[in-house]
Amino acid sequence: MTAPGYHPAAMAPPQPPMSFPRAMRRTPFAKLVLVEFRKLSGTLSDRILLIVGPLVLIGANVLLFLNMDNASDMASARDQITPTFYLLRIGHVIIHAALIKLIAGEWQHRAAQPTLLAQPSRGRYFLAQATVVFVLWVFCATLQTILTLTLSPVAAANSGVVYLLSYRVGWVIGVCFLGSLLTMLVALTVAMLVPNAAGALAIYFATVPAMLTISGLAPKVFAWFDPSTPAATLATLSAIDGPVPSIVSLLVWLGLLGFAGYRVSRRDLA
Repeated sequence: MTAPGYHPAAMAPPQPPMSFPRAMRRTPFAKLVLVEFRKLSGTLSDRILLIVGPLVLIGANVLLFLNMDNASDMASARDQITPTFYLLRIGHVIIHAALIKLIAGEWQHRAAQPTLLAQPSRGRYFLAQATVVFVLWVFCATLQTILTLTLSPVAAANSGVVYLLSYRVGWVIGVCFLGSLLTMLVALTVAMLVPNAAGALAIYFATVPAMLTISGLAPKVFAWFDPSTPAATLATLSAIDGPVPSIVSLLVWLGLLGFAGYRVSRRDLA
């Protein structure tokens, strides 16, 4: 017999609130990467850059290689890889501009905020962006490799010399991939340090010609700080023999990239 006013439901322990499995599910990493690729081509200007960038790279290769018809400029393997080295420094800047808009624009327009609200892990967010950077790097390096191996034989034939790069295809691939990585490192560092797309683009487009000018005026001094020094050493184009300048320049730019990454990891979203 129960006491008057006793209700079992009233004495039962409180039940946990209803859960929402789909809302509590962790966002798949592939979806995070897809979101970053959508951001990369999210606006009309982004899509224009992604279309024009490869076309500019192809056009620059065609113009440079097909205008090399002097035998003295193509006499050795070092001479035949020289155009590729300079194209790696200037031919990829439009594609890099799209990358800068993605990285720097995230903080200017607060595009990172909804991503981090959906999944708070900054590590996974940075890894998704790193995947986009990796894909862009492989695309740029592969395109430059194909263009070099396609157009350099034509340039050698126009110059009346023996084409030598066919005996060192691995060397050509190494120069293209390393050089592309190092030039992209500059764009990535600028984008991470300057949380404003317009400002980062202005600094980057001022930095590229400035580095080319300084490397021409004082090659033995700037070789210690030039991000392309390791690629120049691999291509036998460095102003200083030996690996030490390459190691120093690599440490300098990796240090800058690490500092930029620290700044981004501490950057406030509000």
